Amino acid sequence: MTDIYGVMSLAGNALLVNQKAITVTGNNIANVNTPGYSRQKLLLETKTPVQTSVGMMGYGVEAVSVDRVYDRFLGVQINAESETLGRWETRKDGLEIAEVIFDESGEFGLSQSINKFWTSWQELSNDPSGYNERMLLQSRSEVMTGTFNRLYSDLQNAQRGFDASIEGGVAEINQLSQQIAELNQKIMEIESSGHPANDYRDQRDLSLKELAGLIDINTFEDGSGRVTVSVGAGQSIVESNSSNNLTTQVNGFGFKDIAWVGQDGTTVNITSDISNGKLQGWLEVRDVDMRGYMRQLDTLAETLTERVNNLHQAGWGLDGSNGTDFFIGSAIASGNLDSLTITAESGGTGNISVTVVGGGPAIPSITTDPVTGDIEIAIQDGVTLVDDMATELQLHTGIDTVLTAAPPGAVWDLNAGTNTTVLAGGSSARTLQLNSAISDDLDLIAASSSSTGIPGDNSQAIAIANLQYSLTMNSSSTTFEDYYNSLVSQVGGDLQSADAYFNHQSSMVNQLDNRRESISGVSLDEEMINLVKFQTAYDAAAKLITTADELLQTVLNMV
Repeated sequence: MTDIYGVMSLAGNALLVNQKAITVTGNNIANVNTPGYSRQKLLLETKTPVQTSVGMMGYGVEAVSVDRVYDRFLGVQINAESETLGRWETRKDGLEIAEVIFDESGEFGLSQSINKFWTSWQELSNDPSGYNERMLLQSRSEVMTGTFNRLYSDLQNAQRGFDASIEGGVAEINQLSQQIAELNQKIMEIESSGHPANDYRDQRDLSLKELAGLIDINTFEDGSGRVTVSVGAGQSIVESNSSNNLTTQVNGFGFKDIAWVGQDGTTVNITSDISNGKLQGWLEVRDVDMRGYMRQLDTLAETLTERVNNLHQAGWGLDGSNGTDFFIGSAIASGNLDSLTITAESGGTGNISVTVVGGGPAIPSITTDPVTGDIEIAIQDGVTLVDDMATELQLHTGIDTVLTAAPPGAVWDLNAGTNTTVLAGGSSARTLQLNSAISDDLDLIAASSSSTGIPGDNSQAIAIANLQYSLTMNSSSTTFEDYYNSLVSQVGGDLQSADAYFNHQSSMVNQLDNRRESISGVSLDEEMINLVKFQTAYDAAAKLITTADELLQTVLNMV
């Protein structure tokens, strides 16, 4: 139509199209600060031309669709880097807690309390029968054991905190999975009618990014616009418009493992298949870092107890007593960790570190820790049989080459003389304390190396004091002080490494986010230019309608 009415129709259509463009621009301006929002633009095309006497003539403009400006590949990169960022963020935060626990800058650090303990033995050697010296030794011994207890307890509390974070993270994952499934349904319903679901896609992408920060995910979008999300070894948590939950299961250490729940209610433990995200960070700091520090603290406490007790048992107290333990406290199987070592017999290939977990069944349950690779033995204190344990160990695939056909007696040296294990495996930093008998009677402190030397002999006190400089740790290559200092240095080194990885990942994600903003973000300057442009076009279309109306009036006036 090239008549006056055609011109008016063309102008009216142009008016409506530019009004839509102004609406899209206004929507962009309104969402300039909305997280995850992708800038939208109105796709315009010329309408089909019409045949006239002078040839084909254009017939205006039409709005085809409202598209969002988005780089899908960049979104995948952001999610992948967010996974790693989440892991190192929680790892760094956890190690910062460990650094505070092992703080040696004040007056109450373990290193200072151990040094004061040795100093007290030196002072006792100057006056073996002195009551004040014995009182000071008692006081400083209790301070040192209390510091051991506090450090271990603080590490345990930190583990429990990370465990609670894991449970909270699983709940958040389930919530996000449900949101994504619901958005899948909305996107499919809208796009099946031929219109893009821009806002819902933005919301889904934001949920996917948050989900990636919690756990490593794999995603796939089908032809209908629905995305499938899987975790672990391919277990789907979002498929079409339905979601599968994750849950937690208590493991042999009393902490939470992560399991996938299928539609039929079956569960699959996926803890060992998680490699990134905040969940992995919490798992690592709980099961690797904190557990490792606790074991080293246990080793220090156990070795110190053994060396001091051996010398103290050989000494004599002021009352003529002999054979008295200076320290007491043991790591029993009932709910406490007890590090033992199985030594290979002839034909074996090495040593295996085993952690015994209390509160288990009478027949031992032996599994491999998915994070550390340590072998876990769940036993029932006072019930589990040595033969049962040895049989289960020999069947375990992780150590069968080491314990090939080794008889029970060669594998374990547990509670000799009976076939039932109590599993009290040395002193623990958590339970270490001064012998209460010594606290009640300071004459039991053995400063003399013989009964005939009482009260003036100080040989045993000197021998115990000299342990400070003896190479007692790490296969007789390190002193107690150096061993603990290396533990503190390890904590600092682990934190420094985690902080470096975190800063690197933060920089990576920031760069990718900035790149996304440059592509998909809303620029107010650009939107204001577009607003002026579309407003001018709208005014021009309105002017064209006015012109067409004047033309029509001219024709009517001619009649």
